[in-house]
Amino acid sequence: MYAITWTCPGAWWALASLLGALGMLLMLVALVRWRRRHARLEAQSRAERAALKYKANAEQESLLQSGQGMLLRFEAIARRLPPAHPIRKELAEALDRAEGWLEKGLDRAQHRRENKEQDSKPDLSD
Repeated sequence: MYAITWTCPGAWWALASLLGALGMLLMLVALVRWRRRHARLEAQSRAERAALKYKANAEQESLLQSGQGMLLRFEAIARRLPPAHPIRKELAEALDRAEGWLEKGLDRAQHRRENKEQDSKPDLSD
């Protein structure tokens, strides 16, 4: 009975080991590059979301301030009307409703601002 022996010349074995190590190194480099790209895209996405949120908040506050200015202007106009004028009463009621709406909007903006400040502060209760 003959025994089958497997022998590999030293040069081939070294070359195969070198190619295997090189392949592993290339896969590791590809993985690191992929992870860096993924992290960069995630950071860009977060920055874009934050910018859009900031812009939306600024536009909402601008709208609320413009509404407050309009209310003050209409109140000044209503004061010029004689006290017994029928439109003055209707105008005052409409202004009261608009003021209520504006107060709700300002409360929501203040609540959102307070939540944002709480989220940015570290929790030191531990």
